[in-house]
Amino acid sequence: MINDQSYTIGHVSRICGVSVQTLRYYDNVGLLCPSRTDPFTHYRYYSNMDILLVKIVRDLKSLRFSLEEIGSILKQSGLDGLTAALKSKKQETLEEIERLQQVYASIENRIGQLDSLRDLNEKLDFEGEGVLIELKQLSDRIIAFERRRAVCGMEASVVRFTHLFDQLEKHGLTAQGQLMSIYHENLLTFDRTDSDIEVSILLSSDSLENPFIRTLTGGYYITATYSGPPNEESCKKVYRDLLSWMGQHGYTECGPAVELYVVDLSQIRDPGEFIVELQVPVEKVLTL
Repeated sequence: MINDQSYTIGHVSRICGVSVQTLRYYDNVGLLCPSRTDPFTHYRYYSNMDILLVKIVRDLKSLRFSLEEIGSILKQSGLDGLTAALKSKKQETLEEIERLQQVYASIENRIGQLDSLRDLNEKLDFEGEGVLIELKQLSDRIIAFERRRAVCGMEASVVRFTHLFDQLEKHGLTAQGQLMSIYHENLLTFDRTDSDIEVSILLSSDSLENPFIRTLTGGYYITATYSGPPNEESCKKVYRDLLSWMGQHGYTECGPAVELYVVDLSQIRDPGEFIVELQVPVEKVLTL
């Protein structure tokens, strides 16, 4: 210390709990300059007022003000400027809290989904053959879709789903998350090199204003849930299981089959851990 009102940069660093490197940076950018610099040694010397300003800067940084914002505040005089800056930061903080709450809710939802999937995997293991067959009553679903004849395969489907997501983003629509393929062919005989397949994405909106959005009619569906990558072999085997169930319980197929990807490439990279639900709309067979 040179005198009662003159402090070296190292002394200020210890008093204020701010590194020497930070103080030098503040000086270089013009945020907080020492009251004087020795012209011969180039040592920086700070006054009592400088120390107060260092503490103010540190306090404002703790409130998440940027250095640029802090510089503007320091240049203003009086309480009005500081009050306005604090109110603005308060609003910014509230918006950040809202955003983080949405992130938190999304994480909670994802954890819940994973817990449900873990329970589902346990059910699939319990079933022995790894297929869980259930009769479900499903509500109408709003979907974005693209239907055309194309090659049936994972790589081709990824390209088509990507295009569909681009359409949603272009029109400001929000996907609910789950992807589906709808087969307008007989699953036992269709040609995988030229198939009438409709790729679709469940939407959270109920708007039907766009030509690529429609309602997938609800009703009774016989469903088969299984794990592993969806392919021709697994699809046909599971479909045969559903046909057998329908025959035993007096139901008949009444619409195109839906392949719902409960867990897919968008969530996990190992195809062996995919979970697929094949849904076939059914109606009760009338008997005389």
